[in-house]
Amino acid sequence: MQEVSRMPLTSHTTHSSTDRHPKAKPQGRVLTVLLLSLAALAVIIPLSGFSLGVILFEQNRWNLPGIFVYDQSVAWKNPEETAALVDRAWNEDRQVRLTSSALPGEGLWVSPADLGYWVDSQATAQKASAFGRSAAPFTDLQAALTGEQQVVLPVIYFDETLARQTLDAVADELNIAPENARVVFQDGSWRALPGSTGRRVDVDATLQGLFENAFTNLVAGSALLVIQPVQPEISDLSPLLDEIDALLSQELALQAYDPIRDDSLTWSVPDEIKHEWLSIDAQSGAVSFAIPQKAIQKLVQDWEADLGPDRSLASLPEYSVISKTWEQGEQVKGTIIHNPTHYQVVGGESLWSISLKLGMPMWHILDANPGLTTSNIAAGMTLTIPSQNVLLPLPPVEHKRIMIDISDQRMTVYENGQVRNTFIISTGMSDSPTMPGIFQIQSHEINAYASNWDLYMPHFMGIYEAWPGFMNGIHGLPLLSNGQRLWASSLGSPASYGCIILDLGAAEDLYTWADPGVVVEITR
Repeated sequence: MQEVSRMPLTSHTTHSSTDRHPKAKPQGRVLTVLLLSLAALAVIIPLSGFSLGVILFEQNRWNLPGIFVYDQSVAWKNPEETAALVDRAWNEDRQVRLTSSALPGEGLWVSPADLGYWVDSQATAQKASAFGRSAAPFTDLQAALTGEQQVVLPVIYFDETLARQTLDAVADELNIAPENARVVFQDGSWRALPGSTGRRVDVDATLQGLFENAFTNLVAGSALLVIQPVQPEISDLSPLLDEIDALLSQELALQAYDPIRDDSLTWSVPDEIKHEWLSIDAQSGAVSFAIPQKAIQKLVQDWEADLGPDRSLASLPEYSVISKTWEQGEQVKGTIIHNPTHYQVVGGESLWSISLKLGMPMWHILDANPGLTTSNIAAGMTLTIPSQNVLLPLPPVEHKRIMIDISDQRMTVYENGQVRNTFIISTGMSDSPTMPGIFQIQSHEINAYASNWDLYMPHFMGIYEAWPGFMNGIHGLPLLSNGQRLWASSLGSPASYGCIILDLGAAEDLYTWADPGVVVEITR
């Protein structure tokens, strides 16, 4: 087997390869042995001719006939000529093809030097020249005279550093990363695309093969490039398709309640946007929504535009909370509020009449219009009228509502859209009327006292401030401090100072049922 030496990383210092001929002895000893051998032949060869041949053989430093460096004859060549032939044949003109079943076509052609191979032409030439000049010259001469071929193998060195540099560059071009399976939205549906196998040049294994098979590789002009398949971490995501369908079927919606109109509007995130938000963790296989806050902001703005200029969305959670709520498959809640409006005063109107007409206590109108008083109001003025929602300071209760009809002196109580009770009532007298409008239960007081009239109001529920600190409300038949019960016989007719009066049983029932925030709608 041909021996190949690894070269030091920093030099091309040679190490002898193994062959069947030891290193040449000193020149004088070889010449002496050769002359003695030739002298023995003087019996059959003329001495003068033989001596001339020996002199020419030594002067020209020829190789013996029949000497080959592997498959190339170097007979009758001196060391310089032999070295030049070896260098050209093995280092300059030779190419090595890197082959692999994973490579298409003929593979990659590179020079031996690129693979770290170097044939020491001088050392190889010395091995060829050693025939006939060794310690056993008779055997060499006999082989030469009988036409026997003597084969010298080239002295090969392997530089792993150079080879690794070449293979690293090859790997950069040939390596293909595996592709994990993925899920994509195509042609209106989600599809699972399988993963694909990659490949990787095994540099270390290829280097080992280059070293162990150096002579064979150089002779054949071919070397094995070890390429390993690289499997994707995730090859199939088709089981996720059912999860994706289930997630996309969830409604991502915003429901907003308008307590003034007592209706709700619901907006749903379009399917095409839900597809954009779908997130799949390829490592864990988790399917979820990744909802950007800017996208939520844009949706809310678009939905609010549907309300027109008179209404807006309010009481919405922060965008991060909306995102989390939707990710949990829950519906987001909000409130629709009515924007402030403007009112142009016509002749003959007073602030009080405007207040009753619009269902807005006067003090709210005064606060919204700096400089306005009850005495300086005039026709042609444009007044800012606050939002009706200022009269609903508490979160509205959506499934309960109290409707009061002043003209019929009736109260109808609704729960979940159904009539729960109908009561006969008394509202305010003409000189102290009950204000129509939309209000809500703001307070509960089991037995409120009205100092202006020295009376007690059982099961009192405040619904609006006629003036700051003066609350009108709903309560049972009042009781004077002297023990006299008022207006029992007046139910069904206006009789109060502005509050809504019920009999004692109805008042107690309503007091227990009407939570803070229940809307009270009063119409004429």
